[in-house]
Amino acid sequence: MKKVSTSITILALGFLTFGAMSCKEAEKGSVKTEVGVSAQGNVGDQETSEAGTIIDSYLTLKDALVADSQEQAAKAGEVMAKNVSEFDLGAVDASKRAGLEQIIATAKEKSTQIAKSDIAEQREHFEGLSASLVDFVAITGTPITLYQQFCPMYNNDKGGMWVSAVKAIKNPYFGSGMLNCGFVQKEIN
Repeated sequence: MKKVSTSITILALGFLTFGAMSCKEAEKGSVKTEVGVSAQGNVGDQETSEAGTIIDSYLTLKDALVADSQEQAAKAGEVMAKNVSEFDLGAVDASKRAGLEQIIATAKEKSTQIAKSDIAEQREHFEGLSASLVDFVAITGTPITLYQQFCPMYNNDKGGMWVSAVKAIKNPYFGSGMLNCGFVQKEIN
């Protein structure tokens, strides 16, 4: 029995070590983004269409961080702040409006900070923006399938979550430094 327990412990430590090591390895080569993935779809509903615009601007911002582009992330942050500000809360059911107002205020603040920060700070604000986007989509829905992804190495190993339109991991918190570190936590429909 003691041999089995020791073997299981060694095996578990081996898996943990392998997982941590694979996240620390940097991928060499170019960064491919989700260009062409649109959350707009062919949905006629006003709320879903506006939600699609916000999702599109978020994905553009994520891709800029994946590509290690502070300048593109700043531009995308401006667009995201504008799109979030223009979301029509009047089209949302009154019972959901108060919660959505707070989510939108946080998303606007995080996007605005991204627009005027260096890339390290952009990534810090992106973490809060990602949480806001997940909350936003929980209320408004999404016209496309999204994937909530997570990197356990970010933020002193506390981890960081983001949303993607594809399953393949492209880490916005480390960019080319640890491009494939992370995993899909769940699918969002």
